[in-house]
Amino acid sequence: MLDDIDKVILTHLGKNARTSSQEIAGILKGMNFTITDRAIRQRLERLQKKKVILGYAAILNPDLVSDKVNRTVLIKFKFSKNTQETIKRLETYLNESPFCIYSARLHGDFDWVCHFVFSSVEQYDLETNNFLNRFADLISDFRSYESKAAKSSPYVLFDEQSTNEKKIQVYRVLNSIKRHDNINDRLQSIAESLVRYFDARFARIWLYDKKSKTLILKYSAGKYKNLDGEFSKIPLSSLKIGAIAKTKKPAVSNDVTHDPRIKYHDWAKKEKLRSFAGYPILYKGDVAAVLAIFSQKSLSPSDFEILGIFSDQLSKELSGFFEAKDFLVT
Repeated sequence: MLDDIDKVILTHLGKNARTSSQEIAGILKGMNFTITDRAIRQRLERLQKKKVILGYAAILNPDLVSDKVNRTVLIKFKFSKNTQETIKRLETYLNESPFCIYSARLHGDFDWVCHFVFSSVEQYDLETNNFLNRFADLISDFRSYESKAAKSSPYVLFDEQSTNEKKIQVYRVLNSIKRHDNINDRLQSIAESLVRYFDARFARIWLYDKKSKTLILKYSAGKYKNLDGEFSKIPLSSLKIGAIAKTKKPAVSNDVTHDPRIKYHDWAKKEKLRSFAGYPILYKGDVAAVLAIFSQKSLSPSDFEILGIFSDQLSKELSGFFEAKDFLVT
């Protein structure tokens, strides 16, 4: 079992294997863990003995790999009484093959995928012939595609410490709004809290007017606090905010300057905006409001997930203020 300190160590080594034990000890100290760099080294030895860490490697520029002969191979199995034993042989073969840099079991039209890198076409042809003959009793379909490496990266352990801190922020926001008895005060507090706790450039909340079937901007915080202008009223046909209300699903982006759902790309570039996240606030399955934030930094998948958790909890917190059928913007 890995404890919190192990996870922090693995997270930072996954990002950069050259991170020293002294640097990791400093990072842990900032997270209120008291541990020496010697203790870090002892933990690393333990993780290596338990085969949690199998080794350390340099990450090469993908361009170096792209100069080689790259092939991505898809395999479909033919099943027999010896299939499981043959699959184990396949796993061993691929794990021990220096030219195989990735392999995985699939569920779908094909059963296996692997990526091969060779120095020459002749090497590839010879090894492919060897491979097909070696596993002829397992392979019913073999497809090989020329490919080009665009990214090379190690797996980074999910940063649970950071995620837990963000979850705490969610409940801080939810607790902070409880001091307000008025829905207008609560929703304005939410917009301000999103800017403060999630480091947003600005945050906005639109209420859904059932009568006009339009989203009305009522709350805004951060750089843009005005409630007038082009986005004060948004129809459900709009690509971004309207679509969230119409589909009842979130919309997220980490490339707002190129995202076709963002109307003004030049404005996004000027503001140095990188990410957008918008979520529906529901009441008994119907959209009551839409909240959205723009940020100058990229948001991780866990950030998007946590903001989704926040919007779900927010729907529950505000349910007492929404009338089931007659909720209109006032």
